[in-house]
Amino acid sequence: MEESNNIIIGIDHGNTSIKTNTGFECKSGFTILNDEPITQRGLLNYQSKYYSIGTERLPVKMDKTKDEDFFIITLAAIAESLSYGSEYISTIEKDITLSVGLPIVNYGHLKERFKSYFIKDNVFYEYEEKEYLINIKDCFVFPQSYSALLTRYSEYKNVQLINVCDVGGGTTDCFKMENGIIDISSCFSLPLGAVHLFNAIVQEVLAKGYYLTESQIQQIILGMEPVFDEEGISKIAREETQQFTNKLISNIIEHGLELRINPTIFVGGGSILLKQYINDIKIGYVEIIEDTFANARGFEMLARQILLKR
Repeated sequence: MEESNNIIIGIDHGNTSIKTNTGFECKSGFTILNDEPITQRGLLNYQSKYYSIGTERLPVKMDKTKDEDFFIITLAAIAESLSYGSEYISTIEKDITLSVGLPIVNYGHLKERFKSYFIKDNVFYEYEEKEYLINIKDCFVFPQSYSALLTRYSEYKNVQLINVCDVGGGTTDCFKMENGIIDISSCFSLPLGAVHLFNAIVQEVLAKGYYLTESQIQQIILGMEPVFDEEGISKIAREETQQFTNKLISNIIEHGLELRINPTIFVGGGSILLKQYINDIKIGYVEIIEDTFANARGFEMLARQILLKR
């Protein structure tokens, strides 16, 4: 992002969480409130409605343009980016260029629709008691995963062939890259993401009469103990996670990626969450990019490069 007449903001619209290039992250969702609550934290007031941003996750959406939900969350992400690192002066009109992404398999047919979804002038709203008046003048749309890889491009551009796997909330998107160029024919998407794992664990634990939140599940997967565990709940969650990871890797191999002799780069929040489980399978050379914000940073880098050439 830069302070100028046109501010570039990179946003990663994941099904699990939304992230910006400035380091903001929250759940991809909100609660609609009838009245103004006590706390202003994460509170958005837009078109006479109150939204508590990040309090719950929306259902997985393959096409996020079908309703206003992700536009509303984006307004909060823009506000967080505008106030990042400095005191934001309310009501000064700002022109925004968004830089966002889509799964590589949906990129071609959803790109223009996703771009149009965001472009809008005279958007006025309040976020955490500050007023914002913005014009979203342009929106660049780039392929996810590849954009994340660009943050480390110098390390991989001369590698003859690498596999790239982006484990997200709703899907896992994969492709091969040869000498820094995407092999489009190799792209595929699996309906396996972190949300499916969370749901499977919730059902297994419910069978024992308990309920885990997604935050608790994530902590257990990462090796923490967020619950009193006399019933072996953590063991159930970890066994389910290992089964899920085994299934994921098997599906990736079945779809034509050779993981044993070619290096594989895992990106995305799901990859970071499953890091230990992926490494335990010992499938070959694996590297996991542990930057939650890599896609958002890559989006901003690409937008900046395009604008410099204009």
